[in-house]
Amino acid sequence: MLLIAPLPPLTIGVAPFNAALAAGLAPNGTLESIGWRRLYPRRRRASDTDSTGGDAPRWEAMLDWFDPASWRRAARRAAAIGPDIVLLPWLHPVMAPPYCWLLDHMPAAAVRVVICHNVLPHERVRFGPALTRAVMRRADLLVTHANTQVEQLGHLGVHRPVLRAFLPRLPATAFGGPPDPAAVAAERRRLGEPDLLLLAFGVVRHYKGIDVAIDALARVRKDLAVRLVVAGQAWSDSGALRARALRRGILDRIEFRDRYIPNVEAAVLFAACDAVLLPYRAASQSGVTQTAFGHGRPVIATRVGGLPEAIRDGVDGIVCPPEDPDALAEAIERMADERERLRVGVEPEAERHSPERYARLIIETARALAAGKPERAGACGGRVAGVFRPEATSVEGSGGP
Repeated sequence: MLLIAPLPPLTIGVAPFNAALAAGLAPNGTLESIGWRRLYPRRRRASDTDSTGGDAPRWEAMLDWFDPASWRRAARRAAAIGPDIVLLPWLHPVMAPPYCWLLDHMPAAAVRVVICHNVLPHERVRFGPALTRAVMRRADLLVTHANTQVEQLGHLGVHRPVLRAFLPRLPATAFGGPPDPAAVAAERRRLGEPDLLLLAFGVVRHYKGIDVAIDALARVRKDLAVRLVVAGQAWSDSGALRARALRRGILDRIEFRDRYIPNVEAAVLFAACDAVLLPYRAASQSGVTQTAFGHGRPVIATRVGGLPEAIRDGVDGIVCPPEDPDALAEAIERMADERERLRVGVEPEAERHSPERYARLIIETARALAAGKPERAGACGGRVAGVFRPEATSVEGSGGP
C-alpha cells in the first residue's frame, strides 16, 4: 500500500488524521508513505512544521505543488514500490493539478483511492466543480464521510464506486498523548474556572460561524458563567470578530488565539474544555467533532452537512439550526445542564469509530473491488456507481442521472 498525503510534522489540519490512518493501515500489509513539503500554492501554505506530540510514521517529504519534477519523483517511487492500493486524501480543488498527474501515473495494477474530506469546498472557488470532477473521475474508489458528499458526487456527474464510511476518531495520542492533569487544571484556572468552558478549534473562516457564536454568547442567561476559546488562525481579519464581541459586551468572555495551535497546547485545550462548539454555516464532515469525541468531550453543532449524522442529539452532543443565535444560546444553556450525561454518552462509540476499523474498511473494499474488476480496478464504464456501506456486504445503488 502507498499513502500519498500531508503528514506530521506539517501543521496542516489533516496531518494528524493521516498519521492515524497510516497507523491503522500498517497492520494490514506493507505500507509506504510519500509526504508533501508544500501542498498549496499560497503564502500561508502547508510547509510549517510542528515537532510537538504525535507519533508520525516514517515518510518521505517529497512533493511540492510548485515543482512538477517532485511529482515525477513520486511516480517513480510508486512504481518501485508496486502497491496494490494507493490512497490520497482530497481537501480542495487547488490540489487538482498534482493530483490529476499523480493519479494518471500510478502503477496500472493499483486501486486508486481518493478520500474525500470535502468533495467541494465550503466557499465558492472558481472552476472548483470542474477541477474536482477531473480528479474524482481518475479514481477507482472514492471514500466519503457523509450522505451529502455522495449527493455532491452525483450532482457533479462523477460515477465511480463510493465507500460511504465514517470519519474516524483521532485518539489523544494524535496530539502527543493525554496532557498533564496539572496543566489542564492550570488552564481552567487561567480562564477563570467558568461554569462552562467551550472550545471552537481550527482555522477560523466565515463558514465556521464564529460571529454567530458571539451573538449567541451574548444571549446566554446572565447567571451562567460561560467562556469561549477560539483557537486557530483566522483566514481574514480577526479584528472584526473582536469588535463584534466588544459591541455585544462579552469581549471578556472570549479568548482569541489567532495562530496555529501546537499539538501539546491543543491536547490541553481539548482536555480542559467542557464541550466543543461548531456553529458552522456549512460542513461536509468535521474532524474537530471526532477529535472532540476522541478526547471524551461532547459537541454543540449546527444541523448542516454531515454533522447531524455524526452527532447523536441528546446522547453525545446537541444539534441546533444554523445561523440562529437564539437556538445556539439555548443549546449552550442546555449543555451547561447536561454536559456530564452527554460526556458519558461519548464513550460507547469509540471502538466503532477507530482509525484501525476505518483503515480495514477501505482496504477490504478496495481489494474486493480489484478482485471483481480484473481488467481495470474500479472501472465503471460510465454507469451509475454503487455505494459500499460499512454494515453491508453488497453494493447498493447510489442514484444519480
